[in-house]
Amino acid sequence: MKEMISKMCMLLRTLTAGAARMDADSTARMVSAVVDQDAGKAVDSAGEADDSEASELLRLISVISQVGASDSPMPDPRAEAIMEALQGKASKIDSAGVWRERLGMFAGFLACTATLGTSMLFVTGGALPMALRTGAPPAPALAFAVASVAALVSLLLHRRAIPHSPVFPLLVFGALGMGSCAPASPEVSKVAIPSEALQRFEEGDQLWGVRDIIESGDVIWTLTAEAPYLRAYARDGSLLANFGAYGKGPGELTSPRTLTAAPAAGNVVVWDFGTRALATFDPAGNFIASSPAPFAPEGSIRADIRSVSFGDPFRVVEERSGLWFAAYPGGISGGDDFWNGRILRIAKAEGAEPQVLADFDRDLPGAAQREPAMGLVPVPVWDRCPGGSVAVLDPVDRSLLLFAPDGSGEQRRIALPWTGRPFSREEHLAYIRAAIFLEFKRSGISGAEVDRAAEDVLARAGDQLTAQAPVGIDLRCSAGHVWIQVFDGERHPLGYGKTWRRVSLGGRSPQFQEIVFPEGFAAIRLGDSLAIGVETNAAELQRIAIVRLGGLHSK
Repeated sequence: MKEMISKMCMLLRTLTAGAARMDADSTARMVSAVVDQDAGKAVDSAGEADDSEASELLRLISVISQVGASDSPMPDPRAEAIMEALQGKASKIDSAGVWRERLGMFAGFLACTATLGTSMLFVTGGALPMALRTGAPPAPALAFAVASVAALVSLLLHRRAIPHSPVFPLLVFGALGMGSCAPASPEVSKVAIPSEALQRFEEGDQLWGVRDIIESGDVIWTLTAEAPYLRAYARDGSLLANFGAYGKGPGELTSPRTLTAAPAAGNVVVWDFGTRALATFDPAGNFIASSPAPFAPEGSIRADIRSVSFGDPFRVVEERSGLWFAAYPGGISGGDDFWNGRILRIAKAEGAEPQVLADFDRDLPGAAQREPAMGLVPVPVWDRCPGGSVAVLDPVDRSLLLFAPDGSGEQRRIALPWTGRPFSREEHLAYIRAAIFLEFKRSGISGAEVDRAAEDVLARAGDQLTAQAPVGIDLRCSAGHVWIQVFDGERHPLGYGKTWRRVSLGGRSPQFQEIVFPEGFAAIRLGDSLAIGVETNAAELQRIAIVRLGGLHSK
């Protein structure tokens, strides 16, 4: 406005000095050319100043037009009076007005930055749904309240009927706000372990169908799907024992599924779900004792469930303080049934009752989000962590949840940075082929017949098949870390591959790491310093192998 008034003063001096003679139309054009380019903006947006100021400016412009149209120069006293009035008006448009404008713009910047930056923060980082689920302080509501207050302050300071914020500066500050507020994606380091790092146990015959591995003292125990079921190794790979006959007599097994370490170092407990009994052996293969299982399944479990789903209904973790296991009311006949599971703990005290630590259907956000489907459906996987808490992967919500050992509920929830992906047609076909072959393997069905049947099933199933590949298919917990196995449908119909993702739980923010094991190696037990698993050849024969992980901590 000061620039506009300065131009008006110059115009008045020109007219009053008699240097210009023009009719009313010429004066109007001159006013428009010299003054109205600024004054017109004030007229069109009169809300930018007080109504009295706008009226006074318009009156002065009218006086200039009249002077320009007169036949004689304006008397000096009148000219001086008008110029004094113009200068006075300029002085009244003082620093308060300038600061009011600047503060209003800054308030608008804050409103835009807070709104856009907060929106970007929650959309990108997934914090809004997390805050709503966990009952955290209502940061979204607070952010939008701050933005609203800033917009209101902007409106009051500008004293406008309709705010007209500068678009370009707002966009610039909004972009800066998004850049400063939105969190960067968590850094995920990757480590590829070379095959030279494998230590293979070469003694003894090759194995087939390894179901479980566990450390007990200095002994590494292996459980297979067929007799002889048990094999004991020293840490250097030397074979200590190879035994375990099928049967229902003392020391015999019918359907062994899981191993736990016995209280005596080196001994092992075999969980036989066929006889619902526990059998204890020493490293020499001697049968020590048998006892009934402390719990019974709440429903029948499909015998070949591990061949049609990566969920593990037989997982049991035993420590000195208690026993952790999963119960599935109604039993398990397919993948969807895993969502009905509950993680229970039984203390090692006489008369102790099972305590529910986690209920998948109640406690996992993905239970309400998922859509039942056919095929290889994502299911929750879990493990007991050192200290007694339970880690559960919610594959639909893509989050890791830790539940307290005392049954008080969720302790922590971590949003995982890995996004899901759709199943490929080839992965669907591979799974269907494997299921058909498993169903008819005793009938001598040919590979060509299996392929034709799989194509027909895929065509008929259509969109009833699971659309999204699982974000993880197994979970193991160690001191300070949770390991999640990545689904890899190209390597196995159930997705068992060589890549695991490790979540470090120490500190305020979790750290993420991707570990790629050597080709052919499948980890079964994972700790902070050692991975134990099997190396499988083209004929599907296996040998026990270990990988030392000490160097991963610094990656």
